[in-house]
Amino acid sequence: MEKERTFDCLCIKSIDYKDNDKLVTLYAFGEGKITASLKGVKKAKAKLKYASALFCFGKYYLAGKNGYNNVIGCDLTDSFYGIWTDIDKYYPAVCSLEILDKIADDREIGDKLAVLTLQFLNELCYKSTNNFIAFAKFLYNAIKLTGYNLQINCLNCGDNNPDNFYYSYIKNGLLCGNCHDSSAVQLSKNVILFLKSLLNGEIEKSEFDNKTYLSSIKVLMDIIGKNLAKRFKTFDEYFLFYNKMNNYI
Repeated sequence: MEKERTFDCLCIKSIDYKDNDKLVTLYAFGEGKITASLKGVKKAKAKLKYASALFCFGKYYLAGKNGYNNVIGCDLTDSFYGIWTDIDKYYPAVCSLEILDKIADDREIGDKLAVLTLQFLNELCYKSTNNFIAFAKFLYNAIKLTGYNLQINCLNCGDNNPDNFYYSYIKNGLLCGNCHDSSAVQLSKNVILFLKSLLNGEIEKSEFDNKTYLSSIKVLMDIIGKNLAKRFKTFDEYFLFYNKMNNYI
């Protein structure tokens, strides 16, 4: 007999399976990641179609045995529909799900990161007036949650107030003008000011151009990726989209 289980879950991945089914990866609070199938959900009149969509948050009812799970019901809490209708919200939202998917195997931080992700989705969908700032704040909080720190000083000499800073994608941190090598990329003063506003909790007061926000987000993402030895495919698409849209490349 199949055993029924119930969890509060966030759908973080959804792929087609067979002709009419889908496989979803759910983050179940208190349990961790769960893979489950939704049978017949691709049919036009499927009642649980919403439960197979990214960002769906609700109480999922699962049944299965021998390690296999089927979604047999879902009480929807929020679908975050506004994210689906705004590409400026959609890209960072999907990025946040990929972070949760790849990091949440560490159960010590899984639930905390899932809460942080839900808070971010809620802010993006209902509250955010600047999606870049909201995304940068989420990334910074994710960095802190995983046990790493963003430091505005030179990795080599410790100088915290040089005339200019460079970011080293090899050393995964900032270098001053005297210590940087050819592989480091110079950061604008605005990027440094924006990153400092993150550290000082004054990010909501900051006001910069999109190029500054994107450069700052790229630094934050590199810190997450290098420190955790993870590659995030969605971020490559995110940067390519905005760089093309703003003619930065």
